[in-house]
Amino acid sequence: MQAPAVEPLRVERHVSLRAYNTFGLPALARALVRITSDADVRRLLADPELGRAPKLVLGGGSNLVLTRDVAQVVLKVEVRGMRLVETRDDAWIVEAGGGEGWHDLVAWTLDQGLPGLENLALIPGTVGAAPVQNIGAYGLDLADRFESLDAVDLVTGRGVTLDAAA
Repeated sequence: MQAPAVEPLRVERHVSLRAYNTFGLPALARALVRITSDADVRRLLADPELGRAPKLVLGGGSNLVLTRDVAQVVLKVEVRGMRLVETRDDAWIVEAGGGEGWHDLVAWTLDQGLPGLENLALIPGTVGAAPVQNIGAYGLDLADRFESLDAVDLVTGRGVTLDAAA
């Protein structure tokens, strides 16, 4: 039996970033890679041209002011998916892809009957950016509801899990 073909790295060149920042500022990315899985990051890091190049991680673009074209390799995080992982006596553990819209996650949890994030509704950006920014509103910070995140180290390509303390 033949091994499945490895999907090639999808690199877009000279891409307008106007649609990827909330101010709609005109800027071009020299190279843009859409990240939809851990494997995409590992393929990028293995690429002889782009693997060691400086990188800019882009989520929803709500905290980004582009003043010029972007020379770094832009990693457009588009990891999707939302699911209930575990039910505990004191909490529901929900997993969401870093490319999901933050407000979409909040709405989804409410639709599933899983309250607790509603104070954080309507905050722009992505799920992946939320822990880095420790978003907060109306007396609630994400740190109050955060369990952990899974990521890929952009230098080594190894998967890492960071808990709330990290």
